[in-house]
Amino acid sequence: MKKLSIGMLLLLLIPTTLHALEWAYPFVVLDGRVYEVTDEQVNQSLIGQSIGEVTTQADDRTGKYYGNGSNYYPVGTKYFKVEGVDISEAIAVEEQGTYMKAEFVQRVPLHWRNIVYYLTPLLFLTGLIITYRIREKVKKKYQNSLSI
Repeated sequence: MKKLSIGMLLLLLIPTTLHALEWAYPFVVLDGRVYEVTDEQVNQSLIGQSIGEVTTQADDRTGKYYGNGSNYYPVGTKYFKVEGVDISEAIAVEEQGTYMKAEFVQRVPLHWRNIVYYLTPLLFLTGLIITYRIREKVKKKYQNSLSI
């Protein structure tokens, strides 16, 4: 009886399901804006300058993403401005020599890595200022001690 109970308990610990997320549509993220990639191709004559690229992949299990990510396109896929269309409305995504239209859907939910990206230079500058002030105080105390 004891062996059977332990065996049943161990069977409950074995994971039996696989969790995977199925995305509703392919998307790309550019500077905090999510764009849904449509089936509509953009004429090459309307393609403007490069405005970014995919830098991270979205997590298929949790659905989380940050930075200029995508759930479909690999890292390095380029984004382009479409001439005559504001970037806040639509962009073009390069896909094997063709350009697919991506329409703005929503702003990106806040993610801690996005905050770190913007705070790092600020923290570095603050550290430099504090170090400089401490150095000046120590220097002034040293000069005062020499003059006595």
